[in-house]
Amino acid sequence: MQVIEKEIQEELDRKRKEDPSFFLSTLYFGGGTPSLLSAGQLTKLLDLFKPYLQADAEITLEANPETADLEKLQALRQAGFNRLSVGLQSFDDEALKKMGRHHSAADSIAFLKNARKAGFDNISGDLMYAMPWQSLADIQEDVQQYLQLDLEHLSIYSLILEENSVFGKTGVRQADEDLEADAYEWICRTLKDHGYDHYEISSFAKEGRWSRHNLSYWQDEDYFGFGCGAWGRDEKGYYEGCHVLDSYLEKGYQKTYMADQDPAFEAIMMALRTRFGLDVKKWQTRYQKDFLKMYQSVLDKYPDKLVFENGRLFCTEKGMEILNSILVEFLEVS
Repeated sequence: MQVIEKEIQEELDRKRKEDPSFFLSTLYFGGGTPSLLSAGQLTKLLDLFKPYLQADAEITLEANPETADLEKLQALRQAGFNRLSVGLQSFDDEALKKMGRHHSAADSIAFLKNARKAGFDNISGDLMYAMPWQSLADIQEDVQQYLQLDLEHLSIYSLILEENSVFGKTGVRQADEDLEADAYEWICRTLKDHGYDHYEISSFAKEGRWSRHNLSYWQDEDYFGFGCGAWGRDEKGYYEGCHVLDSYLEKGYQKTYMADQDPAFEAIMMALRTRFGLDVKKWQTRYQKDFLKMYQSVLDKYPDKLVFENGRLFCTEKGMEILNSILVEFLEVS
């Protein structure tokens, strides 16, 4: 704890000295399972940030259902955490076992009831879909069970198999592409019918309860990354902290900046994930490039999937479905 406490204090003090008006609008405890820490440890870390937080700051804690009971959730809410991001993943116990999760569907429901009792009124759930063993009916059942919980936010992701992941090493195959596409379209329609705003390719929110923290990534803003292996971004670009725990504990925090960065393309990629799209004028000012001169050919190729109006570039719902293909076109022109 001492290493990360020192890191946080020094970085925030430095920033405040550079800019006396500096305040944080969001704070996100994530990157693993921070809810494994005790309420006391999490409170101690949060207290370090309080002098630098706006009064209405969004303060999110990632949590898995098996890592906090009612007493702990009450302590966290009392400490100042005001948003939870909960790794539900599925409401099918067999699917949870296959994913290597340590909780059951009943654990998820009990956790969420306790979170409400503790005073949390801004809760996001994570679900996975298009798992190799899932049918469309299985995916629909998970989403329907989620809807019964009446949470403020949903992040839903399809499985991407990495070669060195547990699934990749054991020969698990990617889900059928047609099934994944059908499921995505059904999810978008169903969530919209239930009052959720599809504001980002994998994110849905009720009544403007967007993830303010994630929006900072998607809208090309800088952010701190604290802790072993944490990523951040400043005026020099994207950086990573030491990801070897022993070295981190011995030497403390050290930034390593990514080589071959392309922040102009990154800004396009992140903005097109959202329904807010890309502010082209802001992009041109920041990166000193002529957007339309560079990318008119891409816009012409996807007239029904990319919309340029009032100075902003958006993906349509159909565009969201093939966003990766569209981004390849942007990257090739960059």
